[in-house]
Amino acid sequence: MAILLVTYDLKQPGRDYAPVHNFLKQFTYCKDLESVWLLDTKWTAIQMRDALSKLVDANDKFFICPVGRDWASWRFNCSNWLNDASRNW
Repeated sequence: MAILLVTYDLKQPGRDYAPVHNFLKQFTYCKDLESVWLLDTKWTAIQMRDALSKLVDANDKFFICPVGRDWASWRFNCSNWLNDASRNW
């Protein structure tokens, strides 16, 4: 399994982005910043991009990348989740 960081700017005012959020919630995840999700998944960044692109509008933006062991944070409530002993990087 890998940890993917997914962050986005969803720009359409009044648009219901529940399908995006529900899609992301199907993975084991941690979310402590407004538009940043950490997902524990077997998916690649490209697979995630392709799936998300079907759920957003043309002016929305997102960025996806794998997270490795070398990370740092400050007052980030997902730290324990990332440091879980069962995590296999």
